[in-house]
Formats: sequence, structure tokens, C-alpha cells
Amino acid sequence: MPFPDTIRSPCAPSTKSSPRNIRGLYFCATVDKPLPVKIATIIPDVETELAKRFPSFESILGTRAFINECLVTCFDPTGKEYKYLIAYQEHPDLPPNRALRNVHPEANFRGELVVMRSGLRSLVVGIKGKQDARLAEQATCPQSED
Repeated sequence: MPFPDTIRSPCAPSTKSSPRNIRGLYFCATVDKPLPVKIATIIPDVETELAKRFPSFESILGTRAFINECLVTCFDPTGKEYKYLIAYQEHPDLPPNRALRNVHPEANFRGELVVMRSGLRSLVVGIKGKQDARLAEQATCPQSED
């Protein structure tokens, strides 16, 4: 059973499952801008509620600290809804994340994060285009609801 704050669930083993690299954004603690990255993702031969795509955030973030995950909803200027899966590791020994501060100057997060877009029928799909990347950046600091 996955941890309570884990959105990913292991892919059922199958000889037809295949790995694929899916584009996301990496907010490295020591780099000034979010970096486009390809995240190794296991894709089951048939995607269901119990057999979802499994992005390997560990391939980008490493295994030094626990990986937390959350699903964030954003809206484009026309009001269309987009969801983003964010995986992050906290590292109190690191300085505030420079890439995140470049997007959100008030951010004081110490750690690293990866953002992937969530699809209508798939847990994750690639981030495509500038608007999608801007929404992914926006997802890293959602506005509080009053």
C-alpha cells in the first residue's frame, strides 16, 4: 500500500509495460531557472484506475530524502482547468531553491521539485509549449482560497 501522501502507485508487472521519457520541469536548488527534463515513466499496456503510469521521480531527485507528492489544479486565462503532479524533497541543509525563487520571489522552500502535467485519462503526460510550462510554474505556488 502506498504512503498516505503518495499519488503514484506501483505499476502491475507485465511483459507489455514499457518505459518512456515524459517531459517535466525540474526546480533544482542551485540553478536559476526551472529546467526541462525527461522523466523515466513506466507505462502499463492498459491503463486503468489500478494500473497507472509510474513516473520515476527518483531518477531526477534521487533517494536521499522522502519524496512527497501533491496534485495541483491551475486555470489558463480562458478558465480551462489543468492539473499538475508535483513531487518534492525537502532538504533543510540547502539554501532556498533559486529556480523556485526566480518564479515566486517570496518562496523560501529548501529542497528540489519536479512538476509533470496530469492528463484526463493518464496520471502524467508531457509538458508541451510555453503556456503549459508557465502553468506548471504557477502550480508550484498555488494561490490560497479566501
